[in-house]
Amino acid sequence: MQEDSKIAIIGAGVSGLAAAVWLAQHGFRNLTLFEARREAGGRTRSYVDPTTGDTLDNGQHLMMGCYRSTLEYLRKIDSDSLLRRAPLFIRFHEAGRKTPATLQLPPRSKPPVTLLAGLWNSRLLTMGEKIAATWLGLATDASSAKNSEGMTCAALFRKLHQPAGLVKKLWAPIVLATINAPVEEASAVLFINVLREAFLSGREASDLLLPSSGLSELLIDPAIRMLEKNGATILLSSPVRAIEKNGTAIQIITDSSVKDFDAVIYCGQSFDSLPQEVRSSLPTFEYSPIVNAYFWLDRPVLRGPIHGFIGTTLQWVFPWPSNYAAERLALTVSASDALAERTNEEIRHILWTDLCTSLPAAREARLMHYQIIREKRATPLLTPSIQQSRPQAATTIPGLFLGGDFIQNGLPATIEGAVRNGFSAAAMLLQGLEHQSKNPLQPIHAV
Repeated sequence: MQEDSKIAIIGAGVSGLAAAVWLAQHGFRNLTLFEARREAGGRTRSYVDPTTGDTLDNGQHLMMGCYRSTLEYLRKIDSDSLLRRAPLFIRFHEAGRKTPATLQLPPRSKPPVTLLAGLWNSRLLTMGEKIAATWLGLATDASSAKNSEGMTCAALFRKLHQPAGLVKKLWAPIVLATINAPVEEASAVLFINVLREAFLSGREASDLLLPSSGLSELLIDPAIRMLEKNGATILLSSPVRAIEKNGTAIQIITDSSVKDFDAVIYCGQSFDSLPQEVRSSLPTFEYSPIVNAYFWLDRPVLRGPIHGFIGTTLQWVFPWPSNYAAERLALTVSASDALAERTNEEIRHILWTDLCTSLPAAREARLMHYQIIREKRATPLLTPSIQQSRPQAATTIPGLFLGGDFIQNGLPATIEGAVRNGFSAAAMLLQGLEHQSKNPLQPIHAV
């Protein structure tokens, strides 16, 4: 039976776990996950800060109602109850502005009116900027992404006559938050797809999904428990050194074992162990860093789930409750190449100065504790050329499939993209096994 097939999944991040969960729910019991690190989760995990006792994520991740595959994954691992859905509401802060501008989407409107009505009701933009934003929103139809291949976001904004102030206040923050790249480098295709999925695909797509737990408790630990209950083997601290063809099987070589599998899904972050014929077909990925900081304050200074900052190094702030202080702030700077090279104290000083400059209430607060987290390889840098050359899940080697956030799906490297690619690779694997069961002399292909 195909359910008895020996399946290996390399990488126990969100994508690898999603692939394993999908296969387990389709009856597969002989699953082995290899993870190089001591813990599962990859770039999406949480830990307990020893000073405060608060559970911290390794970086602030924003999830939205358009994360349909992620929501399906959470239902499969029975942790969807840890999410709270809230309408999108953002306060934008800028030095010299007495009160923040807000962006709030009307609760009963339909796309594309949802986003456009929110922009027209906001004081964030001037009248001319609102007209230009409306033009871009109406121009973002099904064919616009295809027509923008090879184009950067900056080129797209010039093509659609978007004013510099509009780009600075709205479009650039969205690009940074979702693609983790400046507008001069980010793929326009990805921006258009993000806009369509989050704001033009349904009213609930733009909702915020706010977790009541850390990312490990939400996305990782329940999946591990579910997989172990279904008989899967999870090998931590087990880096895969090589993947080789061995007749009709695929051989996985680690420091302590050599094992043959009927099929493999590769969701690793380094491509060194992949067979040469697969590696040679992959583009050379560069990576874009994200700097995250946590500030514990002796008094609350912000209300609402998301705050954007304009004209500062600081880009986004998310207030969270704390058992240690009156308020904990999660601060994020995407595409932070220069900032990531600074010392922790320098980063603290820059972000605290930005916060106090833009937010008068912060000037009266005391910073009780802080943490700085650098993710120097946070996401692939998805320029137009890299976006066009992202690989597909199927490889030239029968039975070897690719997952992870670098696989082509038209989305940036997000939790949703990783889950979607994990599901897709698992579905292709199953399809190949079903085809092989009808044609037993043929190797496993994606069909």
